[in-house]
Amino acid sequence: MKELIFCVILIATGALAQKEEIQLGNIEIAPCPRLCYTQWFDRDDPSGFGDYETLINLRAENPGKICSYPYSIQVQTLSGQDASTTGQVFAYYDTVNGFACVNAQQPKGKRCLDYRVRFVCPCPKWELAEDILIKETE
Repeated sequence: MKELIFCVILIATGALAQKEEIQLGNIEIAPCPRLCYTQWFDRDDPSGFGDYETLINLRAENPGKICSYPYSIQVQTLSGQDASTTGQVFAYYDTVNGFACVNAQQPKGKRCLDYRVRFVCPCPKWELAEDILIKETE
């Protein structure tokens, strides 16, 4: 668990080393996994109660495309604006539940914008093999 937390800190700070292993004092830590973004998902529109990009529904509709334990979630409007800059209120925005914007929670009767989500997961093995092949041939 400590190794996973260490890797997440390195990823979040942009300091992920491309070394085979990381030395931290007397502790030797295995290399952090290579990470990739999933495709963008937009399963819901903000009509009705809001815009719900929930992990349970996304996984059901896209089997095998989202890892079991995403490292992070990225959310933006369909026009590409980061969700954190929209001024809207979110019911949840995390790697456990996914994302939800509820129309009734928006200020002054405004409605949720249309959002899309993607997740950071360990790269699939075939992508790693392809990446290595590209680096070796360059």
